[in-house]
Amino acid sequence: MSRRRAENPILTREQLLLAASPHRLLYIEAFPGSGKTTVSHQRFGLHRFARTTDHRAVVAVSFTRSATEEIRSRVSRQWGPSALAWPHRIVTLDTVLNDLLTHLLRSRVIQWPGSHEELEVLDTWPTLLPTIRTRAKPVLRLVGTRVITAYQQEDEASYHIKPADFSAAVNDGLCTHENVREVLRDALDAENIRARVTAYFATAIRSLLVDEVYDANDLDVEIIRVAADAGLAVTLVGDPWQALYAFRGARPESVHRLLELLKFERGELRTTFRWRDSVGQTSLTRGLRRGETTVLPAGAAKDVDVVLARKWRSLWDCAPQVLPLATARWNMGPFQKAVCTLLLNELTQTTLGLPALFLPDAWATLGIKEVETFEKLRPALQNALICLASQSDHSGVWTALVRTVVTTAPIEPSEAHKRTPRKALNHLRTRLNVQHERLVLGLTCHQAKGREWDRVGVRLEESDAAALRKGLDPGDEAHRALYVALTRARDLSVIV
Repeated sequence: MSRRRAENPILTREQLLLAASPHRLLYIEAFPGSGKTTVSHQRFGLHRFARTTDHRAVVAVSFTRSATEEIRSRVSRQWGPSALAWPHRIVTLDTVLNDLLTHLLRSRVIQWPGSHEELEVLDTWPTLLPTIRTRAKPVLRLVGTRVITAYQQEDEASYHIKPADFSAAVNDGLCTHENVREVLRDALDAENIRARVTAYFATAIRSLLVDEVYDANDLDVEIIRVAADAGLAVTLVGDPWQALYAFRGARPESVHRLLELLKFERGELRTTFRWRDSVGQTSLTRGLRRGETTVLPAGAAKDVDVVLARKWRSLWDCAPQVLPLATARWNMGPFQKAVCTLLLNELTQTTLGLPALFLPDAWATLGIKEVETFEKLRPALQNALICLASQSDHSGVWTALVRTVVTTAPIEPSEAHKRTPRKALNHLRTRLNVQHERLVLGLTCHQAKGREWDRVGVRLEESDAAALRKGLDPGDEAHRALYVALTRARDLSVIV
């Protein structure tokens, strides 16, 4: 199972030198298990408590709430609660971008529809408004200094909110994090606004630490460049071999160009503590980074602590003992996927003690806003699982469950969205017929990043096996995802 290794109270020489580096622009490349978070929280504390009369903020950012919470908790334990006294903070980069846009609105550098200077920023629109399947994606654009609503045609249809709903919401001062990025992307292209952004950073912040920098997209990289141009101390931490977010626009090559352009001082954390007791894991990791042919032993899912794969579908098609924490991209609409997520959550909570991933999204899709509403549904969900396990007819089980959901939650799906998702229910049934204590956690490489277990099983696709025979290329995201999966084990990695 996943367990946290006790923190090493004494820094290694390489950790100490990088944490205390005097360089204003510093890039730290951190190998798996090398103490990246340790160095990050130590460097944050050293900058925070430096003897200086400069009262501007020391800020650390990452790209997920879980990553920022990890650094925040480490800083608080090591340096005490005062380390995070205002204005010093550890937040997601989205929070910094939201603050920046608010500053531009209050300064009247940019004008929002309805003259709003304070915005309510949502994670996604479906948490608030219904969606329709369309290729027309609603976006925000900056024309001069005015924010306007617009639409861009996507290559494939997806679920977006209706144009009238989008315009009304924006006029009411609502938007998403993605919309904030759209506006700022246009803003940085305007020389006069870019100068105001540079001045804002110079006035508000003296030190910026960016964790997992290879998760940055082009806008994020440009923001980092503006911060460096404003004279801030900028520390970037990451590993190009663990860059997994191309689907969000992350491009490792953009980070490389920034490092060259601004002449960042470079350092490496090579010493790993994850598999220091395992010669096999050490040899495996070195071979992967050198692009060598890799042959892994075969194993059984029942004998590992977790099974990892690049896609959820691969995990569901694996041995029935593997219980993934999310549904796959089966042919389901939003309503079907949401109800299946609620069903999966009942099973994962009971067997693994973990919630299903994307449960908040399922609540939003079904219009569930209160815990009480969800609790009313749970008996029906549990009964549906019992009926599935007893080989009851899929359609009858699903129809009864949908009837309860529609009665309890404020939603009325179309008849097409009510159809029985047979593939999803079949996969759930196979797991229900495995003894609970023998079910094994299944995660994608993205969800496993930053975590570790004693014994890890990896589910390979044919292209993965071919890549291992030829040698991994860090320029290929599929290869990088495979590298992440194969470097999570403390003791042993096997193919399942």
